Amino acid sequence: MGGSRLLFSAISVIVVLATLKEARSHGVHPFSRIAIHKATFALTDLAHVKASPSILGLAEQNSGWVTVEFSSPIPSVDDWIGVFSPANFSASTCPAETPRSFPPLLCSAPIKFQYANYSSPEYKDTGKGLLRLQLINQRSDFSFALFTGGFFNPKLVAVSNAVAFMNPRAPVYPRLAQGKAWDEMTVTWTSGYGINEAEPFVELRSKGGDTIRYPAGTLTFERGSMCGAPARTVGWRDPGYIHTSFLTELWPNALYVRKPCFSAQICLETPIQLYIMSS
Repeated sequence: MGGSRLLFSAISVIVVLATLKEARSHGVHPFSRIAIHKATFALTDLAHVKASPSILGLAEQNSGWVTVEFSSPIPSVDDWIGVFSPANFSASTCPAETPRSFPPLLCSAPIKFQYANYSSPEYKDTGKGLLRLQLINQRSDFSFALFTGGFFNPKLVAVSNAVAFMNPRAPVYPRLAQGKAWDEMTVTWTSGYGINEAEPFVELRSKGGDTIRYPAGTLTFERGSMCGAPARTVGWRDPGYIHTSFLTELWPNALYVRKPCFSAQICLETPIQLYIMSS
């Protein structure tokens, strides 16, 4: 009997430890493993990174695929490719804050990364690899960098050409939400246009009816709003501008077509239909 209780207790401890380990692992963000603030240079003309195409969104798409070709004279299993945006992530972009004894050589963390041998298992032997990565419009250009030394001791080997969307500041990613009243909804979207450059609004047209324009408010936040590192150092990225419009006096069982726009006649390329159903 005592042996059974002892066995049960041992199993319980194992289950608890496994649960705690799983909980801790879920709390670690993959990007936190990259010690970009410790990065050093190992640049060589014998290595190269090329990204194509250089222009995305030629048909007003907000996402696109990029092919990244790279080579290294000293390939390693822990080499990796980092995606940076803006494309210039050198020390020249470091904020002018309190001087440090050893300021970082790179002042921006990657927004995406993948091992160099992910889709090229022969990379360790040939030194050549290829990746296909999907990008979304984030209001700035992109570059791709080859690192060696793993995540904890990254060494920059080569940097690609810049890749950009045709209109990086275009209004994108509209989100709908129920308003405070039954006949109200909110539309929120993101862009690269500040309130001093263009006036945001939502153009709403009912099927067979008139067109109504609803003004939108604009918000953003800056590096200084962050609590501290790494959010206000290597982890900082300009969020652009967040616009929100309140659509009011909507009728139930009615079909509307809405387009988030600016006074500069910049709109979402594809109007989005909105159907209000009665409860």
